[in-house]
Amino acid sequence: MTTLKFGAVIFTIDHARLAMFYAETTARVRQSGDATRTVLASDSFELVLHNLRGEPSVVPVGDSAAAPREHACVKLFFPVTRLAAARARCAANGGCVLPPEREWNGRGFRACDAFDPDGNVMQFRESAAG
Repeated sequence: MTTLKFGAVIFTIDHARLAMFYAETTARVRQSGDATRTVLASDSFELVLHNLRGEPSVVPVGDSAAAPREHACVKLFFPVTRLAAARARCAANGGCVLPPEREWNGRGFRACDAFDPDGNVMQFRESAAG
């Protein structure tokens, strides 16, 4: 019997590019994929990057980034060891983490919002203990 995981699907104009971004910034491992989707996974979470089929478009702003969609109804968050390292990995892979002055403290963590290359809002969290 297969154990099901929690997960999310992100629709994109370029699933391979977004899969590379999320694999590099969240340490998810490529589990499977084909011409239209890539599945990244950890022990308890599966992230599916799926190409759009013409429905709502992602509008690129420059060569690689899209305008941030800050009013989305979903925001994914990912645990990281250090926010500073996540900021560097995110930028190196076409995304953007807000500057350190925009970080904030939550229930046992320090967090900062970020944008993936498609403009989806996400968040990185590091342990407040560390």
